[in-house]
Amino acid sequence: MNNVYGYDYDEFLGWIEKKRNWSLGKELPEGFVPDTTYVLVDGDVYVGVFNLRHCLNDFLREGPGHIGYCISKKYRGRGYATKGLELTLEKARQMCIHEVYMSVNKDNPASLRVQIKNGAYIHHENDTEYFTRIDQITEGASREEIVTKFYSQYEEDGRLERSVHGRLEYATTMNYIHRFADKNSKVLEIGAGTGRYSIALAKEGMNVTAVELVEKNLEVLREHSKELPNLHSIQGDATNLQFLASDTFDVTLVFGPLYHLYGSDEVNRAIDEAIRVTKPGGVIMIAFISVYAIMYSNYFYGNWALGQEENFTKDYKIKHFKEQLFTGYDITEFEQLFKEKDVFWITTTGVDGLLEPIEHRVDFEVSDEDFNKLFEWYLQFSEKRELLGNTNHLLYICKKRN
Repeated sequence: MNNVYGYDYDEFLGWIEKKRNWSLGKELPEGFVPDTTYVLVDGDVYVGVFNLRHCLNDFLREGPGHIGYCISKKYRGRGYATKGLELTLEKARQMCIHEVYMSVNKDNPASLRVQIKNGAYIHHENDTEYFTRIDQITEGASREEIVTKFYSQYEEDGRLERSVHGRLEYATTMNYIHRFADKNSKVLEIGAGTGRYSIALAKEGMNVTAVELVEKNLEVLREHSKELPNLHSIQGDATNLQFLASDTFDVTLVFGPLYHLYGSDEVNRAIDEAIRVTKPGGVIMIAFISVYAIMYSNYFYGNWALGQEENFTKDYKIKHFKEQLFTGYDITEFEQLFKEKDVFWITTTGVDGLLEPIEHRVDFEVSDEDFNKLFEWYLQFSEKRELLGNTNHLLYICKKRN
């Protein structure tokens, strides 16, 4: 499986550049999707190749699926395929591929065992092939375990920096933060991740406290902020901030926890805690996800019925349960959570528009110049009610009563 056999060095470099472009969805041949090829290495020996397709078209969905792999003949039967698939599944999780499609020939029971060892089950079959699925959400695990497992394998900073929808989300969110905070502000970020926002705000001179549940994220945050004495990091859960005094912060940011809180008791505890630690007259920004954007982004790939069952009851009420990993809201439903709280509403705004579902298209392209124009344009319309349901990430912004 050596695609570059016989190439000279210049031809090889050209092939590398082509593969890099394909991984970004650029210059793809007709019928291809963005993909990344990984080489499995043991010491200084190359033993196998694993190809991860970032999304599926009709041919892949009904056939090969997300991942194809091959181990060199002399290294087969030693567990390399099992380990390589495990590592590739981690890369898939980082791309938010929560259900992996694969296939295997019926005359290759060894490869079927490799997939089953990594959690696959046979979804259906034909005369010659088994078509398998791997559900990457752990059944029976607690909310904390599911969230920790996901973010231990996911690079959120990369999404905010590399994807167009992530860049727009970051730029729009920072714009709104700067409307209510300045260098003299005392800021709390709950669910700080690896510190993308907290570190940026601390570098502007703000006094920042960052609270993060996932230990791996916290380690990265602390490493990247060790030269910032005005940034204080604490491991903790949004539903219990007993280690923080009431009426302390000028601006409180809750930029992730409400994606992963499912029961009304936990949701209300997180909101109440954010309000409690904020000063009277202080501003609270809470991020949430549109359930409609979840459907548009994830379930137009031959799996609409699954998404509908996961996110809506039979009479179309919205469902919230931990195995979803990311739970979505109707905009009015989310705003109603604050109806009896000691705050008054400032605005509800989108931060990334409808970019996420369309960014998968192979002809999607936004230059740096166009991105700046897009950002200026989006700020003028990000709060329009008729657009909010299509937006993936949103902010509910309110002020604590005096």
